[in-house]
Amino acid sequence: MPPEQYSFRERTRFIIKLGRSLHDCGATSERIERHLGNVVEMLGLHGSFLASPTIFTFAFWEEDELDQYVHIERVQPADYNLGRLWEIDQLVESIESETVNFDDALEALKTINESPPHYSLPLNAFAWFLTGGCFAALLSANPFNALIAPFISVLIFLIVRRTSSTLRWKPVATILGALTAGFLASLIAAAGLPINPPLIVLSSIIIFIPGLAFTVSLTEISAGHLISGGSRLLDAMMTLLKLFFGAASGIALTRFFFDAVPQIFAHLGPLPDMPSWRVWLALLGFGLSIAIGLNIPFRRIGWCLLSVLTAYTFATLGETNFGVFAGVFLGALATGIIANLFSRILRGPSSVLITCGILVIVPGSKVFSILNEWVSGESILPGQSGSTALMAFVSLTAGLLFANAFLPTKKSL
Repeated sequence: MPPEQYSFRERTRFIIKLGRSLHDCGATSERIERHLGNVVEMLGLHGSFLASPTIFTFAFWEEDELDQYVHIERVQPADYNLGRLWEIDQLVESIESETVNFDDALEALKTINESPPHYSLPLNAFAWFLTGGCFAALLSANPFNALIAPFISVLIFLIVRRTSSTLRWKPVATILGALTAGFLASLIAAAGLPINPPLIVLSSIIIFIPGLAFTVSLTEISAGHLISGGSRLLDAMMTLLKLFFGAASGIALTRFFFDAVPQIFAHLGPLPDMPSWRVWLALLGFGLSIAIGLNIPFRRIGWCLLSVLTAYTFATLGETNFGVFAGVFLGALATGIIANLFSRILRGPSSVLITCGILVIVPGSKVFSILNEWVSGESILPGQSGSTALMAFVSLTAGLLFANAFLPTKKSL
């Protein structure tokens, strides 16, 4: 039976559940509203939607726009689960092509929502290990930085995993993670190992750095979604300040007994710098860790790696020839075009590739570096300033907007 023949309430209930599911996958408010608008039209209804990170408003009607059924609910900010997002997108396409009937679609959506992650707890810990080590290798040729950062990352993963399961500790989980990173990095440096503590702190907590949230917020504000974009921007700023407070507190704790730390690594001199081609291995490892962290199925990890390599290659070429802002712009532009081509040709959600690519070039780490330099006087990344980070975010947002202008996607996700 075609979906249009089902009752009004059955169809609206499905759309409400679909909206919840998309939010739980970390889809942006702009894409959720656009996708629900397409689905409601496909089901023979009329609707209007207002989505934000913390509240959902659904309005439905059949003929008279003033005779509406309205559903409002409070939701919690969600993490990214791009593997589930991909499955939901395929389900909606199956309904549209009538290869899946409406009754089966309701059950399939429930199954998708209740399905376990594609990767186990040890694999997620391994992803954090890769993220810390690979990001440190991208920023520095010092082997000690790349050796220490991944182990601190795994320890932070265990701490955050434990504290996030408790309601009263969840708000301070990021602070504890950053505090642990700052304390251990400074302690190891005080013991005589030739490392860069601020860089190790940044590499260890890079998963928490809200660079992607900053980018999404600016993109939504540029598209006119002021409520969602503004709330995301404030949340990202608060997360960044909590991370900085935790890292600064951890470093300060070490200074209380700095002189008492035994120089157990003093006999170790600096190791030779890693070769320049390490960047490409680190990039592949970083892409793999992103895919695991975003719950992308193993058979589709190749698309994530393609996006990561495309973003980094074009960003590097642009920066080398035209400067840092042009590099960020070209990296975002290339990522957006590749993602939209993927959406047009292979019918996959472009947001999956965009998210993977932007995580590589996103300048959130630069903002953290600037905060660190303002307070401690130590520079993590050379040549950064507040205006540099702001212009990098603007360039990144502009690249994504121009990508959609040059080659618009035919899918709402």
